[in-house]
Amino acid sequence: MMMLRVLMSGLLLLGAALAQVPVVEESGGPVKPVVQSGVQSGVQPSVSQQSASKSLLPRFSDAAKLAFGDAQQLEQDSRMASGPVRSRKLELAAMAFDRLITRFELEPKVAAQAAWSAAELWRRHGSVPLAERDYLVAARLHAFRYGQRALLAAGDMQRRQLRTEDAMKTYKKAEAVDPRTRRAQEARLWMARMLLVDGKVDRAIERFQGALESAPTPRQSIEAADYLAKAWIVKGDLESARFVVEHAAQVVDREQHGDPVVVGQLRRAFHRMGAKKALRRAFDEKNGAAKDAVRLDEHRRGKAGK
Repeated sequence: MMMLRVLMSGLLLLGAALAQVPVVEESGGPVKPVVQSGVQSGVQPSVSQQSASKSLLPRFSDAAKLAFGDAQQLEQDSRMASGPVRSRKLELAAMAFDRLITRFELEPKVAAQAAWSAAELWRRHGSVPLAERDYLVAARLHAFRYGQRALLAAGDMQRRQLRTEDAMKTYKKAEAVDPRTRRAQEARLWMARMLLVDGKVDRAIERFQGALESAPTPRQSIEAADYLAKAWIVKGDLESARFVVEHAAQVVDREQHGDPVVVGQLRRAFHRMGAKKALRRAFDEKNGAAKDAVRLDEHRRGKAGK
């Protein structure tokens, strides 16, 4: 009996684990999208998870507290200035945080926070390569706290430098940290947008569709649908674009009995979809061209009959 209970318990655990594994179907190319939300409503982190998160926050030594206080004062000074003076103060503050990265290399979590602070200041200063460098340092030194957001920010800096291949790789790393998050969705959309700018329309459509299917929230589903519909318009497939716009409308309809504030936000997001206007213009141009072709044909036939 004891062996039977152990066997049944093992089977139940195996069944529960298998039930949590998602089934993924491979696609041979762009197909009509289906929205799947990665958000689990009502799930709260356990006490042990919260404790683990708190334990990963940096604990400053007395020396670190003092040094950070000086650097933060320089940052505060920059907020009170403008013009060239502000630029110089931002530079001084960023350099101060950069020095802390090396000074506290034996306290990686502290050094990571210094790297993040320096990166943010370099970004505000307009020194994109230096911001990229420090974002990557922060991601490396404290992956739990800064991994995804620092990688996403580093990808943004690489994109602004027109280093498309590097940005694509960094965005992929950011997405892989946790594909269920808002930042992962941003990374997916930027990868697709870069492909579209490069004229790789089919690959962009696949990426946009993947972003639509992976969108964690209805709001992000509408955003992804907007980009996907525009990509179909660029490809010249207006019917597929119309399908995607209709799908976005269904996303709003499915939420109509939810929180009125959220529903209002979704309706405004749908109303602001640029793809709807672009689709109307594309259909108008297509119909206008068709009418012009008919009139030209009738004109030629009339001349031939004379």
